[in-house]
Amino acid sequence: MASTGSSQETSMQLDCGEMYKITGRTMKVEEDDLTVEVENPMDFISLTHHQCDLTSYLKYKDLNGYFNMLNGPTYENLVKYF
Repeated sequence: MASTGSSQETSMQLDCGEMYKITGRTMKVEEDDLTVEVENPMDFISLTHHQCDLTSYLKYKDLNGYFNMLNGPTYENLVKYF
């Protein structure tokens, strides 16, 4: 079961002598109810088609590996778990 937030409760005493309880906001959601939207952040083929070729610039800056990682596989079950 996926949840957001923290279930830890803490308390804090202010100078005025009042005690405040700090609680996390949580929401219970089943993993099967979540949808992961997968998209490629950079579509270099489309950019090249529209006369915006960035491949030589990215190769010069040694960023090809970074964008290959971003456009790589998305592990949907792992994303849902976290």
